[in-house]
Amino acid sequence: MTMRKHHLSSLSYYVFGLLLLLSACRPAPMSDRPPIIRFGYDTCDYCRMLISEPRYAATLRTPDGQERRFDDIGCLLHYLHEHPEEADVAYIWVHDYLQDRWHRASQAFFVRSDRLITPMGYGIIATADTLTADSLARTLGGTLTRFAMLQAAPPPSSIRLP
Repeated sequence: MTMRKHHLSSLSYYVFGLLLLLSACRPAPMSDRPPIIRFGYDTCDYCRMLISEPRYAATLRTPDGQERRFDDIGCLLHYLHEHPEEADVAYIWVHDYLQDRWHRASQAFFVRSDRLITPMGYGIIATADTLTADSLARTLGGTLTRFAMLQAAPPPSSIRLP
């Protein structure tokens, strides 16, 4: 009997150690990464158009794990306006206009210009730093802003091309 108890005790330590090791190897929390967009396959959760251009894309994840994908930053802003319960609690990312990388919306710098032709015509792009955004704003005759300002304003209207 003691041999059997010793064997079960050793087995329980082994299982506990394995579980501890597996928990240490888990991936980063979901809030640290944007939801994956399969460009050319996924559709925008606001306008239902195909998401095909990364540099205009945006995503969000709610604390309960629901994911939303957008083809235009303007679509994201409209969605947040219509779903205020998600606006303050969701993790939100925007794709960089010039680089193949994502940024937290709260940390990005935004440019709005009627010279920018974005998928749904809102003319809003995001960049990583203020110098790049300021340069783009001057070049495109646009305005430089932050996400909090975009979110506080009424949802944008699409830009009408001549």
